[in-house]
Amino acid sequence: MEAEVERVGEFKATRNYVKPGTTGRPNLRLQPLSVFTTSKPTRLLTKIHGKWYDLTEFERLHPGGPVTLGLARGRDATIMFESHHPFTDRKILDAILMKYEISSSNSRNLETLEQRYGVAEHSFQWPSAFGEALKFDVKQYFESEAKRRNISLREATKATPARWIEISILGALYLSTFPGFFTGDWRFLLLFPLMAWLIGVNTFHDATHFALSANWRWNALVPYAYPFFSSPFAWYHQHNIGHHSYPNLSDRDPDVLHYYWMKREHREVKWFPRHRNQSTWWYMLLWWGVAVEVGMAIMEDAWMLQSNLYNEVVPMMAISGLRRIAHILGRVLTIGVIHAWPFFTMTWGKAFAFSLIPYLFFSIVFMMNTQINHLLPHIIHVSDVDWYKHQVITAQDFGVGSKFCHLFSGGLNYQVVHHLFPTVNHCHLPKLQPIVARLCEKYDVPYVTARGYIHAIQLHHLHTSNMSTKWERRQIQSDFDRQVRTVLGIFGR
Repeated sequence: MEAEVERVGEFKATRNYVKPGTTGRPNLRLQPLSVFTTSKPTRLLTKIHGKWYDLTEFERLHPGGPVTLGLARGRDATIMFESHHPFTDRKILDAILMKYEISSSNSRNLETLEQRYGVAEHSFQWPSAFGEALKFDVKQYFESEAKRRNISLREATKATPARWIEISILGALYLSTFPGFFTGDWRFLLLFPLMAWLIGVNTFHDATHFALSANWRWNALVPYAYPFFSSPFAWYHQHNIGHHSYPNLSDRDPDVLHYYWMKREHREVKWFPRHRNQSTWWYMLLWWGVAVEVGMAIMEDAWMLQSNLYNEVVPMMAISGLRRIAHILGRVLTIGVIHAWPFFTMTWGKAFAFSLIPYLFFSIVFMMNTQINHLLPHIIHVSDVDWYKHQVITAQDFGVGSKFCHLFSGGLNYQVVHHLFPTVNHCHLPKLQPIVARLCEKYDVPYVTARGYIHAIQLHHLHTSNMSTKWERRQIQSDFDRQVRTVLGIFGR
């Protein structure tokens, strides 16, 4: 198929294969077994701002560790480079990159993973006056914190001692539910997954953003302690490489393509008659219940390993055949153990309950906290060529100032601030929010907030209801605007 060029918002997207979200099934393009077993990662080549770099030798020297740098292997890492170094002196970054730059004559035949797999390429405009102002003011805040605590600037952006105490308390409460849950005490059927969520969201998410600790080894290790989430390997592709770089762009954000033939999240995704079901509350609750354990933890991981693409839009990093086999065995063992153990210690009826209900409940809590910040009628179809503005207008904060919302969501209620500074620990976000809000007003960037969980869930359901209908494009925006104004009016905003 010849390359097709089309406009997506303000972006020029080039494709060399079938458009994501249109086939009604996952686009699985199975590779020969020989490809799986010989696709060993060799040199760490990456493309940043149009230039190629060989960072193989720098991998062991990188302050953020090899896991962080490995996400850039083989792909255009411009966005990750910018978003992961908001406070580092530009001259230092340029000096480091200059050492590893590949000449244009030696790099002209190189292609990114996105080019190899025909994934649409999007370009943002750099630098950004809005982004520079954000980084300057937030850096000033952390410089003050670093001086006050007598630590480095980088350490100041990670978990504080108070945050570690909070995590320790949550961890102790989580461990205290083990005896009751694993002996079949009905009181712990929901309490166990609830505590698993609280400790997990307050550590797993920050760790996978390399924001938990200044020690990269802790950030790499912690995500493997929570078998109820996605595998860390799949999560890096879905969340770090895909969603955070290109939120709400249908050609690049895997979060708008989860099982799109069953639930539609974006107007660029093909409509199917079965999408009518998603307008109901019961369907949304059912979807929330199976999304994590069936979808993220099993199926999407398996499809990625089969096709070398996560949700059709994020090329999988090159791994050796041995690591691929180890990953598969690890997932089979993890899923098998957490669902099979009750059948060896309980009656069949009780075993089914303890094998399924906790993970369905965990999935609902997970989805309740992650879907209400991006998949909303007033932000799902907007975009901007300024990456920092794009992050603001495609996200929503909720429960600003609420300690409950902050703890229960693991800081996801400050989604806008988090997307601007993903490597900053969530404990700092309440202090950064006023800075972001002030600069959004100064630069005339729409900054959207919801009052709390109920308000945000209401808006998310409005979005899923809108997407259940095959709308004419010219009707979409006016109808969305009218409905959003109605909902905002109901909640007194």
